[in-house]
Amino acid sequence: MTPFHNRRTAMTHTLKTLLAGALLATLPAFAEDAAPAEKAAEAASSDTAKATETVSAENKAAETTPLAEPAATYPAIPQPENYHLALVGPDGKTATDADAPFKDKYLLVAFGFTSCPDVCPTTLYEFAQMLKIVKTPEQIQPVFISIDPLRDDPERLNQYTGFFDKRIVGLTGNMDDIEATAKRYGASFGYRHKGKKVVPPDLPNGYTVYHSTMIYLLSPKRELIDAFDYQSGAEKLARDIEKAIAKDEGAKS
Repeated sequence: MTPFHNRRTAMTHTLKTLLAGALLATLPAFAEDAAPAEKAAEAASSDTAKATETVSAENKAAETTPLAEPAATYPAIPQPENYHLALVGPDGKTATDADAPFKDKYLLVAFGFTSCPDVCPTTLYEFAQMLKIVKTPEQIQPVFISIDPLRDDPERLNQYTGFFDKRIVGLTGNMDDIEATAKRYGASFGYRHKGKKVVPPDLPNGYTVYHSTMIYLLSPKRELIDAFDYQSGAEKLARDIEKAIAKDEGAKS
């Protein structure tokens, strides 16, 4: 069974620092099912601790705040087969895996959302660190697909991914296309409100999001060549990606 992340898991100190400086300064808070952050470790500065507490407080307060209308609505995009992608890119236009910057690259794909308190920032942080470790980062294109399109318009989504590394591309789209993409990958996600499951399009103000946490590595031919667990660490992720790419390239020769 694909693991679902616990929305009440405390963020690591590294990610507290990262998100306090980046998310608080730029992104509006949205509804979260996150508990108030634990006290920072003794080594943490008081500023970091206060900022982390503010993130949790703002997210909790947002549960009773009316949700703004989405920045844009997206027409349905004909969906490809298997592990190919056709969603909305950073410029608000259709982006497919045959377009730049995806064409001829190995794709490292994760599903998540910008208001995620722990799993998604951990994943994107490890993506960013992995790109610094692998020998040929130019072969790899990280992709972050939002499963909360009501809140994550292309601009917000790619501001978020850009905080970690400008090379990480965020894709969004209408709900049907997101669901179809996740289904092809075997990824799961859903929404809850006050402890009960809710389904689109009738998502009430203050809904929360849950999702599976696997990371997928696709070859340039869009074959699934490996999948990785969340929070395996940047060094292990880099090693495993290099092994998978070497095996895939060896099979071609």
